[in-house]
Amino acid sequence: MLTEMGSTGHRTLQSKAESSFSSLQENATPSERTSLVEALSELQDLLEEYAPSWYTEKHHRKAESALHPRKKH
Repeated sequence: MLTEMGSTGHRTLQSKAESSFSSLQENATPSERTSLVEALSELQDLLEEYAPSWYTEKHHRKAESALHPRKKH
């Protein structure tokens, strides 16, 4: 994992998450996928509820697309 300063002055963490995500989707068991969807859904709910200033419409759409890949956004 790589830590760097983001444009907002906050530290951001970068990892190989995006490149390994497709591998995870292919290799994850149904139970693991369910856990991932539940975790992402809970995180999105918190972000929507507390609406931090850095949480943009782009973040919202990205989370929605991940949670509902067949739905057009």
